[in-house]
Order: sequence, then C-alpha cells, then structure tokens
Amino acid sequence: MIAKTQPSISPMIPKHSRTNTADPLYNYMQDVSKNLHSSSENNTILVPENMGHGFIKSFYIDEGFGIGYYHILLKDDLHFKWIREAGNKKEQIFKLIFRLKTNHCDENDHNYATENSTVLYSTDFERRGFIPQNKWYDAIGMIFTSSWLHENFSVASDKIYDIVKLLIQKNKPTFISELMEPAHYHIVRELSCEMSKEELTPIHIKTKSLLLVNDFLDKIVSRKSSELSSNQTLYHPEMQKVECRLSYFFDKPFPNLNTLAKEFNISAVTLKRHFKIVYGKNIYQYYLEKKLAIGKEMIADKKKSISEIAYTLGYSKINSFSRVFKKYYGLLPKDVNAL
Repeated sequence: MIAKTQPSISPMIPKHSRTNTADPLYNYMQDVSKNLHSSSENNTILVPENMGHGFIKSFYIDEGFGIGYYHILLKDDLHFKWIREAGNKKEQIFKLIFRLKTNHCDENDHNYATENSTVLYSTDFERRGFIPQNKWYDAIGMIFTSSWLHENFSVASDKIYDIVKLLIQKNKPTFISELMEPAHYHIVRELSCEMSKEELTPIHIKTKSLLLVNDFLDKIVSRKSSELSSNQTLYHPEMQKVECRLSYFFDKPFPNLNTLAKEFNISAVTLKRHFKIVYGKNIYQYYLEKKLAIGKEMIADKKKSISEIAYTLGYSKINSFSRVFKKYYGLLPKDVNAL
C-alpha cells in the first residue's frame, strides 16, 4: 500500500479564524487531534506513524463555516465520538459529509472504506464514529453553525429544523442523507486535490464548497418532509447490502458479527443498531426467520427428507434443527405436512 505524501502546509487562512476558539471547526479539529493522539499544526493533523498514514486538513471559509479534508489509513480500528456541541453551547452544529469511494489524486490507492455518499448530521445526540483498519477513508466535510445556515440559507434552515424536531420526537438518528449527482462527487474530488496542495487557493475552495452545500440544501427544500423523515438511517444502503449478504449464510451457521461488520466497513454495534432500525428486528432474528422459512417450504415440497433439509440448512444434527424449528413455529418439522 502506497501512502500519500504528507503535506507541509501553510494555508492562507483569515487571521480571525486562526485563533477563533469558538469556531465549530476549530473545536472539531481539536477533538479529532485528541482521538489520533496528534497535535494540529497549521490546521493540519498528521496521522502518527504508529497509527497509520495520512492527514486531516481544515480550512476556515467564513465565520461559522469551515471545511475539512480527511485522507487517512489506520493500522487499527478507530472508534471515536463526534463533538456534541462547539463554541456557543446553545448553537446547533451541522456537518455535511461527502464520502468518496475513490480519489483520483492518488491512483495507487484502491482499498477504500466507503462508497460515494452524502449525509447531513446534526449534533442533538452524542454519536460515535468508526473507521476500520487498513481501509483508506477519504471525505470532504463542511461544518457550519445554525446561525450561519439561517443567514445564508434561511428557507433550507427552517425545513431542516422541522425535520430534526420530527426525528427527535420519533427518537430516530438526526441526519439527512441524499443521493447526489456524479458531477457533485467530481467536484468533491477536485476539492480533495485542492486541499492536498501545499499552497491553497481560497477562492477555489470557497466556491466549490458553497456550491456543494447549496445543491444539497436545494434537494432538501424540494423534497417533502415525509420523504425526508423516512429511512433516515445513516447506513441504510449498507444494511440493504448486509441483508443481501445474509442469504449466503442460510445454509451455514450464523456469521460472526464482527467479521460481517468489517466486511461492510462498519462496527458490530453500528451493524446491530441500524439493521434493527431498517428491518424492525435484530439481525439474528431476521436471519433465523428467513432460514426457517426456507426449511418450511422445503418440507412442504416433500422433495427431501427432514434430515437432508437440516443438513442443507447447515445443521449437523436433525435434533438441533427440530428444536429450533419447534421453538419458532410451535410444531416439529415432521408435523408440517400433517396440518
């Protein structure tokens, strides 16, 4: 694995932003530096060699609005907390994250943690993040305050507040995901390349980042609140893939959750929590229900004996299959065709 060269950076940043400890991005970067056990210099955090490779760089665009670029590969899984509040304790903070599947600035890196996706977070709840080991994580994140949002996008801010309140009442995670156009992710890649340079060009970063925020918020405004409040689980696409992957195990024992979670670059805790949000039951219950339903259909078809069916479904002993089957359906497999 070839790591991207660590930049030596002296970004052109407004003076008021360099020492503005009330700025949400400043507080966020301080939090990240603690998680990585690395200091932030010139608005750049270098990943320590003992932890992995890469860097995180920030750029302050306006009061209450900044951008961060994440390009990191870690030797071990990293669990961390998102900041809950920053600066003014009464002010809500939003994070708009564009995650990249690939980064054309570094063609030698092919092992990435996420597919292209875009999510707007709010900071109503303490939330935990997870970055898996040995997977490049590339993302552009815009962080802004509620006052900045209201001042610059008043229509969108009102709608977002309504959605956030609705999700809080329903005790759902407070975020909004959107499927952006390929052209938007092209802009994100341009931004990541721009943020990788030793000398930054503020006008390029500002125009591109504001364009991305504007287009994302336009999509929010154009959608119905009912559409936005449904399926608002951050990992909805991943859970659909996990559900699909489970079919591979219907003729095998239940998979190890840690192994399965890493396959989709999420933590086991995240997998269990969000699978239940999407499918209404825990992952093992879902797996067992599907598996036994297949067994019941096979018994009804009478093409195989019960022992053959048990073996086909991954049970080494027919008694084990019969016991689980009766516990779920209330009758033994041999009694299915007697009904």
